[in-house]
Formats: sequence, C-alpha cells, structure tokens
Amino acid sequence: MTTKNVIILGVAAVVLGGAAYLTSSGTKVRTPSLNGKSVVKAFNVADVARVELGDKLVLVAGEQGWTVETLYGYPADVVKIRENVLKLAELKVGQVARGRKIDSPVKLALKDAKGKELAQLEIGDQHFAKPRGGMHMYGGAYPDGRYVKYADQTVLVKDALDAFDGDWKKWVNTRICQLPSDGAVAVKFVSGKEAVELKRDGKDWTMSGLGVKEELDTSKVHAVDSALSYLDMVNVADPKLTETELGFATGAVYSVAFKDGKKYVAKLGNTTNEGRYLKLEASFTPVGTNAVENAAIESAVKAFNSMSGKWTYVIQSYAADSMAKTRKDFVKAKEEPKPASGKADAAAGK
Repeated sequence: MTTKNVIILGVAAVVLGGAAYLTSSGTKVRTPSLNGKSVVKAFNVADVARVELGDKLVLVAGEQGWTVETLYGYPADVVKIRENVLKLAELKVGQVARGRKIDSPVKLALKDAKGKELAQLEIGDQHFAKPRGGMHMYGGAYPDGRYVKYADQTVLVKDALDAFDGDWKKWVNTRICQLPSDGAVAVKFVSGKEAVELKRDGKDWTMSGLGVKEELDTSKVHAVDSALSYLDMVNVADPKLTETELGFATGAVYSVAFKDGKKYVAKLGNTTNEGRYLKLEASFTPVGTNAVENAAIESAVKAFNSMSGKWTYVIQSYAADSMAKTRKDFVKAKEEPKPASGKADAAAGK
C-alpha cells in the first residue's frame, strides 16, 4: 500500500468516525431521557374543586366542603384530599417501562369549580417489589410504584398512588364515634320487648330485677360501656332506603348515659352482606349549673348529630353484636355458699 493510499484511508476513517458521532449525538438530542420529568402538567392546587377517577370515584368541593359524590355526598377528609392532590403535582417519571402496555387505564382528572380540566393522568396497575435481605420475614411483595401513561409511553412512577384505586374509604374518616367509656354511668339494651339496664355503682356495675336465685355475671360486664368507644363504619346506607327497609322498627337498641348529662342511642337494623345497619343520635340533659360547660357540651352534641347522626351506616357484625345483648348474657344462677368444713362433716355423719 502506498503512502498516498494510507493517507486517503486515514482521512476516510476520520470522516466516517465524525459522521457516526454526529449521528449518535443527534439521536440523543432528539430523544432526551424522560426520567425526572413531571408526569402531570403544572396546575394550581388551590384551583382543584373536583377529582374524578373514571366512574369509580368522584370528589367535589361545594358549600358544605369536600364530599364524595359517588357515596351519596358523604363528607370527605380535606387533609387526605390535599395530601393526594399534592402527590400528583409532584409526581415524576421514575423510568420508562419499555414493552409494557396498560390495557385498561383509568383516567384521573382534576377540574376547577367551573368544570375546566386542570390536569389529567391515565393510571395502570401498581408495581410490586420483592422483599430484599431480611425483609422477606415481614411478608411478600409490596407496592412501590405505579404504571402510568406519559407522552404516549408507559412509565413507572415511584409512588404507588394507593388512594387512586377507587376505594372511597381512603378519602373519608371511617371512624363514626370515639366515646370515652370511663364517664358512663348507665347502659341499656333493648331487644324486642326485653330491656336490660345496668348502672354503675362506684366502679362496679349493678343490675336490678334479679331473682332470689340469680346474680349478675360480673365477668360479662367489663365492656358494656365501650361499644361506642372506637366504632368504625364499613359503608354508608343509601339515603333513599326507608325505615322499614332498614329494619329499625324491629331491631335492637343500645344506649349509654354519661355523668355529664350526655346520652347516645344506637339503633340496629337489618343485616347485610357487609354487616348491620346502624343509626346514631345524641342528646343532652344538663346535670350541672355551669352555663359555660353546659353550652360547650350542647354544642358538641349538636355537632355530633349534624355529622354522625345524619347518616345511616353499616358496621361490622361483631360491633353490632356488642350492642345487642339480652338478659341471659348477663345473668347467671346464684352460687350457694359452701358450708364450713365442720358442718359439712357433721351433715355427712362423720
């Protein structure tokens, strides 16, 4: 090979190498990495007045505050709404899920008070990570992200977006009431024509109407005043259902009275596949003369009735059972005193 040919080949190699670099560099410029990009277009969180998750869940801000439109207008938890809307505003692409397709994406839309769409996102399934190291001792795979559509591609974000699976329980406060039991002075159970009332005498519960051979089974009264202490709902009943359909006319009634004059009455209705219908109502009869304290208690009772007292709930069966006690649940045969040892031996002829 002549010196001239070597020079020509060297120049050609340089030209080809430069062309390859330019082509490669050009490709990188045309298709920049999506990692770290905001998934949802910028919007003002304060402008959001409606959250729509397909037809599964609709949250609306109105004169009464935020409500769950798809749950008969039941009040939503404002803190949970703000927390999850902020998550969307800060959501970033973690990585492109190449070859992954979202078959049935659910559209999430954020709108303002006039119905104008502020932002939208198509959501797929959650991504589950396998436990590493010693973490396998605490269970199997756990959600650590979610597949969503972005720029005509499927991407994985680092937040599982648990609240956006259509479950309304993640947007409301499911605690119906939380009453302290230490101030209770009387409880009453009514079932049909039978009524059982227990009163607190100091620290102990007592029951009237016992026969000469009956006594109160003290082992069964330790929780009679706590049925409403930590009561949660599993659903809200359709407001269109009548009292007859709900079964309150023939259901059990549980009431608990407190030493400060408050009284709460729980009516139990028919059973459902989720539990049992429940209706609550509070009342107040002043027992003291402190006007400020009485006004505060009366205000608290009104607030309770305007919220929990306004709705008919479905509660779990075990919670309903604690309010549907009957006389036989508390009464036992009186134990006869055992004779002294000497008298027993004499009676036996020893």
